[in-house]
Formats: sequence, structure tokens, C-alpha cells
Amino acid sequence: MARDPLAMLARLREIERRAARRALAEAQGRAGQAAEAAAAAEATLRAEHPEGVAPAYGAFLAQALARREALRAEAGQAEAAAEAGREALALARAAERLIALLRGRRAAAARRQAARRAAARLEEAVRPD
Repeated sequence: MARDPLAMLARLREIERRAARRALAEAQGRAGQAAEAAAAAEATLRAEHPEGVAPAYGAFLAQALARREALRAEAGQAEAAAEAGREALALARAAERLIALLRGRRAAAARRQAARRAAARLEEAVRPD
């Protein structure tokens, strides 16, 4: 028995959707972690008070500012990855809807064909020989 290519395609699209959903969840988790790390770096920077400026404060400030900017950039990249994941999931869902539409059209065509065959059998039965 031959396999239905549409069923195989539907299964493939389901696997792709699940993978896209997993990737999106992971990307959103990374984006959340990156945002928290950037916020923590910002809080650390704001918590330092330059009163009684120690000689090491300048080095601390430069390092903290660089870390904050790096974490902000990482958070931006993670958010961009999450957005790409959302787009991939939307495309996977659209592909699944298309498969459902194709299945519906195939079923409607099969019903029309069955109705034509039934009508032909009726005409054969009614026709005088």
C-alpha cells in the first residue's frame, strides 16, 4: 500500500512546528536570562557610590560599563533570536493550515467523484437495455 504523501507532509510539518515551538521557548528563556543579567549589571553599577573614591573605582567603572553594554547587546541579540523563533513558529503553523486546507480539498474532490460514480450507476440501472 502506497503511503499518502499529504499525510507524510502533515507529519513533517507537525514535527517542524514542535521544533519551532521548542526553539522559541529556548530563545525566550535566553532572552529573559540576558535581560536579567543586564539589569543586574545596571543595578551593580548604580549601587556603587563614588564617595571616598578609591583608586580602583575608575577601573571598576570602566569594567562595569563595558559589562553592562555587552550584556545589553547580548539581550538584544537574544530578543532578536526570540523574534526569529516567533516568525518560524508562525510559518510552521501556516504550513500546517495549508495542509489542512489541501486535505479538505482532497476530501471534497473524493466526495464529488463518489457522487458522480453513484449517479452513473443510477443512470446505468435506470437506462433500458
